[in-house]
Formats: sequence, C-alpha cells, structure tokens
Amino acid sequence: MDITRDASIFVIIFIVFSAYFKYKSKILFELFKNNVSAKNTTKKKKIGLLTNELPPIIYGGVSTWVLNFIDMFKDDDEYETIPIFLAYLDKAPENFHDVYPGIRIINKEEDIYHAFKDIDLCVNNLWIALDTIKKIKEEFPQMPIVSVCHSLIKMEHLTNLGSQYTNNFSQQEVTFQNSDFVVLISKAEKEYYEEFGYGDFEAKPVVIYNMYTPKYDDQLVFNNYNVDHLGYIGRHVPRKRPELAIETIRQMALDNVKVFNMGVDFNKGGNVYWKKLQEKYKDQLEIIEFTCDKKVKQYYYDNIGANVCSGIYEPFGYTVCECLDRRIPLIVSNIDGPKEITEKVKEFVYQYEVDKTDMDNDITNLSETLESFYKTSPEKRKENAEKARKTLDDYRPQKIKKEWMKLFNCCSNIGVKDIAKKNIDKEFDEDKGKFEENNEENNEENNEENNEENNEEKENIFEPRNFKIKSE
Repeated sequence: MDITRDASIFVIIFIVFSAYFKYKSKILFELFKNNVSAKNTTKKKKIGLLTNELPPIIYGGVSTWVLNFIDMFKDDDEYETIPIFLAYLDKAPENFHDVYPGIRIINKEEDIYHAFKDIDLCVNNLWIALDTIKKIKEEFPQMPIVSVCHSLIKMEHLTNLGSQYTNNFSQQEVTFQNSDFVVLISKAEKEYYEEFGYGDFEAKPVVIYNMYTPKYDDQLVFNNYNVDHLGYIGRHVPRKRPELAIETIRQMALDNVKVFNMGVDFNKGGNVYWKKLQEKYKDQLEIIEFTCDKKVKQYYYDNIGANVCSGIYEPFGYTVCECLDRRIPLIVSNIDGPKEITEKVKEFVYQYEVDKTDMDNDITNLSETLESFYKTSPEKRKENAEKARKTLDDYRPQKIKKEWMKLFNCCSNIGVKDIAKKNIDKEFDEDKGKFEENNEENNEENNEENNEENNEEKENIFEPRNFKIKSE
C-alpha cells in the first residue's frame, strides 16, 4: 500500500510540475517572440544618399563610392540607406526603380520636400548644385547634412592648368558652407581644405577614407612578374600626368619596353594632344580608349608588368587599390591619397618622388625608381606584391563603416565643440559633452525634468547633434 501511495504522489507531483513548466515555457516563448517581433518592427533611421551619379550615369569614381556605401549599410540593424537621384543634368533611366529599389528621384525643385520629408540624415555627394543644398537646408534645418568631398574642385583647378571644367570651385565652397559636416577622403585632402581657408566655415571637417572591397583574396589573376611593360589606367587630365611613363621610358632609352595607356577619351574635341603622342611614340605606346568593357580592361592587365600611378594631386586612389588587389607591382607617387594608402607597405611598392612644378624633374625621379624596379627579380616582385596587398585591410567596408558610425553617433573622431550652431537651437554643454536645447522654454522644461528625475540625462537619439529622428 505504501508503495502504491508513494507512486501516486510521485505521479501527481510529476503532472503538476510538467504543467507548470509547460505553462512557464509558453510564457517565455511568447515573451521571446514578442521581443523579436518588436525588434523587427523598429523603424530604422533613414539616410538620404543624394547623388547625380549612379550607373549607367558615370562621370568618375563617385558612382562607385555611392554603390559601395549602399552595399555597406545593406541589412544594417539601425540605418536604412535611400538613394536620392538629382535628375537635373541627366534624366533617370526608366529602369532605375528596378535597379535601385526604393530610389527617389528629384526632377524639379518641388520634389525636394517629398524626397526628404521622412529622411533623418542627408549624405550629400553633389559636387556643386548649391541651390539644391541650400533648398534642402531651408526646408529641413534640423536635418544634418554630411557632404562627402570626393575631390576639392579648387585643387583640381590649380593642378589641371586652370581647366574650364573646374573654374566653378566657388560653388563647391557654398556647398561646404551649407553643410554640417564635410567628409574628406584622405588626411592630405583635409590639409588642402584647411589651407584654402575652408576650415573657417562652420561645417566640421572629418576624414573618412573610401571603402574598397578586395575581389581577389583567394584568386591569383596576375602572373606577369617577368614582364617589364608599363601601364597607366585612368583619367587623362594634366594633374595625373598620364604621359609620364612613356616620356620616362623614352628618356631612359628602354626600346624594348612598351607603355599601355588606357582611358584616353577621343570624344571631346578629338584629343589632339594624345593623337600626337600616339604618332610620336607609335613603336612603344599603345593607347586604349576609355571604355567600360571588362574584356578590354582585362587586355590591359594581361599586357603590363607594373602599373604606374602618377600624378601631382590624387585625393584617394581607387586605381592604387585595384592594382594592389590584383597583386600587380605598383609604381606610385609619394603624395596625397596614394602615399597614405601605401604608407604601411612602402617597402613593398616602388615610390617615386613627385615634383609638382617640374615635369622634367618628375621624369628624372621616376627614372630612378624604374631602375630599382627593373633590378628586382620576378620572384621578388611577386613576393612584394603579395605583401603590399595587406594594406587593403584598412579600407574594407567593415572597417570604414565603423568610422561612419562614429560620425553618426558622435564618437572620438569628431570634436563636437566646434560644430556649427547655424539653424540649430542647440548649444554644446561642456559638462555633459553633448548638445542641449538653447531656448528659455526648453531650459525650463529641462530644469523640471532634472528635478523630477534626479538630473537624469535626456535620451540622446542621434549624436552628436541630438537631432530628433522622425522614425522614432
């Protein structure tokens, strides 16, 4: 009887505990499900990515940067990137909405309000279009505008022999004045920016390098380490000195070395200068016209043994990154962005001293570097190229994104004390290290809150400016 009674008690206890645990498990599961659901429905902060360049509309490296930025913040838990295309100069292709889901298009000034009405932050990539930036600032004075300076037009003007295409640099200056932050893509750019007096503007300058995603981590796509032919690829404008390689080879009397120049544009006025060079050096110079054809680009890489990244002004240097990625021996100028990219691995690339004012001295300096390069064995060239490639780790999107998050969240790389107060009714609080409301009404409210909540800090939704996020 005792055994039967004990067994019955055990069964009853087991049933009770099973029911209890089943009930608790159901509650915990519902709590977990609701928590996940809440996270999934939280509205993200919207970044309006303003640009007038998106493939197939390409004028330079800006379109590449824009695509990389979109990809960098894809599926981010906190931010949503919305491309906003300014269609004043080029009309948006009909398939833009299919290619770029969620894109907003500004065809006329009246579209600005609708494009930005729910945007929390504008990342501006327009070089000039100052009326547009001024209009955005007027319509949305509390929305921070971060203007990305892909190149200083005044610097382009000074180094491109006063080109008619860059004599409007004063318009870029107005864009800076109507921005809250200006992102410079190298430390050298920030130095030029301040030398031009732009540091006196209320916009806060910040250095964030361009992002670059290596494509050939596990692929070997280059093996011409026993080839001495040189190449130059990119825009053919004075500041890049694209003729430097062929002029140097001729002065060195290296008759067996060919130079491949890719990127010459014969559409604008026929390009008489390069047609003359083509005729003058027809036995050693092969010109490849500008094209987006990947097969033609591959032909270029298949024929060179080293790439010459020349120039007297280069904000960043995508070509530097691409050559390093492909493990191509890199002959590079020791200035600006290229110098910063290769600084950690300079013993594995072939730097030459740049003379910005004298082409003849540049030829002499490149000659010295080429002499050293040609004395390097194919095995050593390959080894150096592999080691030099490691510098690309500093420009991977995962790392560059952290710098953008610092900008968005007011971390160590931004001195918030100097941030512009124009159009913003906030004042920097030295003790709290953030911006607080400046008007009397808000000060009274803050005092009441401080008394009631024992000086508890107000929620700071969007550092460093404490802007109110519409999505919240």
